[in-house]
Amino acid sequence: MHAGPECSAIAAPPECPSSTVARDPNFASQTHAVIKTINLITNYNPVTGAITGPVGALPIQTPVSPNGRNMVTANTLTGTIVVTNTQTDTVVAMLGCDPGCHGVQYGAKQGGGYYAYVSSKFSNRLLVVDPDPNGDGNPADAAIAGSVGLVGSSATQRDATITGNAGMGGQGLLPIPVVYNGWVQNLPAVWKNQLTPAQRNPIP
Repeated sequence: MHAGPECSAIAAPPECPSSTVARDPNFASQTHAVIKTINLITNYNPVTGAITGPVGALPIQTPVSPNGRNMVTANTLTGTIVVTNTQTDTVVAMLGCDPGCHGVQYGAKQGGGYYAYVSSKFSNRLLVVDPDPNGDGNPADAAIAGSVGLVGSSATQRDATITGNAGMGGQGLLPIPVVYNGWVQNLPAVWKNQLTPAQRNPIP
């Protein structure tokens, strides 16, 4: 696991193809202080090719859930989604992903908890990951809860004309409303009233 200063939790360059770097939440007063690293290829033997557990290589986006309990990582090289238990800093689940597995972001799940939405560059499908289906705080049972086809028709509203790469999937997304601490408390009542008390205050 490479944890040099050039590695980032925002984007991992090629020299860190299996790194997820965590930063101190108080990093504003620091200069990119690395507080921990998590090896996403611990369960991979590069000599034999054997995989003995969850594996992810070339992580692109690695957001932590709004409540800080898990992290979902999209891995382009391995075409996998790995889920990390942030309480133990261990990778506990691996799910299949479409080609070009790329963008991840969390949104509120009706009734409590969160979904992680995963987009892929070479697929017109958005995967919906439930990182904690039974709500016990342990993401080891993470699963793909569904998918959304991103295929337009002549009736699809567009904000511009597609001039190239028609049919190419997405590289990122932004679920609305934003449910991270600091944002969720300022939502209009029409949004906030649909959230559970725990979602309205994800980090008590």
